[in-house]
Amino acid sequence: METKFAKSAYWNFLLWGVCTSLGVTVSTIVDAMMVGNIIGSSGLAVSNLATPVYLAYALFGLTLGVGGSVLIGKQLGADDVDGANELFQEVLSAGVILGAVCMVPALLFRTGICRFLGADGDLLELAQQYLTVVFAAAPVFVAYHILSACVRTDGAPSLAAAASVVVIVVNLVLDLIFMGVLKWGIVGASASLCIGEGLGAAVLLTHFFQKNALLKLRLRRPRWENLKEFTGNGFGVGSAQIFQAIVMLAFNTMLLAHGESGVTYVAIFGVIYTMSTVPQAVFDGAGSAMSTVVSIFAGERDSSGMLTVLRLGMKIVCAAGVAIGLAFIFGAEGIMRFFGLAGTEIAPAVDAFRTYSIGIFFMGVNSLATAFWQSIGRAKLAAWMSVVRNFILLLVIGVLVIPRLWIAGLGLTYMCGEIACLLAAVLLLGSSVDFVRKKYRPVRAVYEKYYTIQTESVTQIAEDLEQLCDEWEIGMKQAFFINLMAEELLINIIKFGLKDTRKEHYIAIRIMDNEGEYIMRIRDNVRSYNPFDNSGDEIDNAVIQMIQTKTKYYDYQRKLIFNYLYLIL
Repeated sequence: METKFAKSAYWNFLLWGVCTSLGVTVSTIVDAMMVGNIIGSSGLAVSNLATPVYLAYALFGLTLGVGGSVLIGKQLGADDVDGANELFQEVLSAGVILGAVCMVPALLFRTGICRFLGADGDLLELAQQYLTVVFAAAPVFVAYHILSACVRTDGAPSLAAAASVVVIVVNLVLDLIFMGVLKWGIVGASASLCIGEGLGAAVLLTHFFQKNALLKLRLRRPRWENLKEFTGNGFGVGSAQIFQAIVMLAFNTMLLAHGESGVTYVAIFGVIYTMSTVPQAVFDGAGSAMSTVVSIFAGERDSSGMLTVLRLGMKIVCAAGVAIGLAFIFGAEGIMRFFGLAGTEIAPAVDAFRTYSIGIFFMGVNSLATAFWQSIGRAKLAAWMSVVRNFILLLVIGVLVIPRLWIAGLGLTYMCGEIACLLAAVLLLGSSVDFVRKKYRPVRAVYEKYYTIQTESVTQIAEDLEQLCDEWEIGMKQAFFINLMAEELLINIIKFGLKDTRKEHYIAIRIMDNEGEYIMRIRDNVRSYNPFDNSGDEIDNAVIQMIQTKTKYYDYQRKLIFNYLYLIL
């Protein structure tokens, strides 16, 4: 029963996290499909050349967002809501400032940037049209990543997923209108995605007007020491984006050197990269769910829950990697035709895509290991894994094989990189388990026990707490209130909090000895239910009022997918 809270939290955040990540992925695929079929290979090539710009925005947004949310989660897990809000407000301010700093020089020097990305000749004009809109939307892209990470950490993963749905739907509808009806060409593709991203950010902002939101929407001047922590904690995930951008730039340059086939090879690379965002979205969703759940459990010093999440996550990504990899291998030709590739382009595209797809079998373990290390405070290890996996290995292997095998060598590069990193990840995860058990063990005497939420549990709770009070030699007055609070809360949950009786519900009672005063944390997995807001009968209300007056501190919070009641006697 001790693993049920950790597993249910991870499953919930995993499902919504994957949906959130797939929002950006589906938008990218929609854009590529529309551009490939309406504009042709030149449009696909421009879309691929512009990808490093999106990756740079993701670098800034994810580094700050994930790094900030890991710290925010630990503060929430330690019941420091004020500290969590200070961190959130600083990281959001940093993102807005950074987005504005990205926008201005990019617009001023857009022609030079387009040339730097590899656009020349006929591609240059298309690239300028496409990227002018994207450069202007820089603050929106950076803020979206930060808001999405922080909203998930604040217990609203479904809203983050809803924002992704908005991005997908708006992007698809406006693609059809701008490119299909109004004939805006490639400008329509970039405009539809940027507008969709902006409306998705607007959806995320609605979270901060909800009653249960612990984070408050304000801006605060970022402190240098916190900026360093945001960057250090988020670099392992965020840096993957900029490394991918540099690698793509290098690979595009190598492929374009082939002469007449160069543009075709870059278009094929664009399709492979676009499809690679599908497994990446699944694994990123698994990683973001792990970052959220593990960081909050770290704040609670719940090492058992942290390791339960790691084991469950690894099983899920291994199964997903095999399923997606096989689907890509057997569906390779249909996927290439879906993006408008035909004729002599098909054969090399299918071979390269199938080779790349073998690496998907191993990709999930590498991604999840990086997210786990980042969540537990091993940021340097996560950063090194990201540098080696997304940059050093790919460039070394790519330089050796792409000029010889061209597009086939590109698929081989990605496959070999994932296999090599898997070996390192497996070796390092064993030491990480020992690290968690040592660093996050409780520092005080702690009692914790789990119960199913049913009337019969009241008697068992009373017996267990009476035995605990005897063992800890807790005074009669404090022992009386400990028993009263636990029993009364369970009874109130049964009376007012249970709506779906078909689902099994649990309650965890945790008591910590803090040098003579006792910190009590009661956690349950029923719907959002605050006993202090509930209007029960006279007896219920009298007991709740007594709890409010007799405790040194009390607070109710909704975190992850659970209700938390904190009391200090």
